[in-house]
Amino acid sequence: MWPKTLVGFFLGLLLSISLVLNLNLLLPFSESTKLMIGLVLAFPIWAGILVWSYAFSSAKAACKPLFAIFIPSLLLNTALLLIR
Repeated sequence: MWPKTLVGFFLGLLLSISLVLNLNLLLPFSESTKLMIGLVLAFPIWAGILVWSYAFSSAKAACKPLFAIFIPSLLLNTALLLIR
């Protein structure tokens, strides 16, 4: 139980930050609107990923789909920040 909790906690945190950063870099709104959207979306994404990690039989099984989402999101973050 603890390994799945830690995987969901830390990978969920990184993934929610990464997804919200992608969204903020792509949206054409003002900074205050982007900040509000990020604050509203980051916690539910993180909590959803944390709960989703419990659906797998082991922490290793939970890592595979989370990294499959995190790596492309991280690459998109890097590309968008370099273009900016």
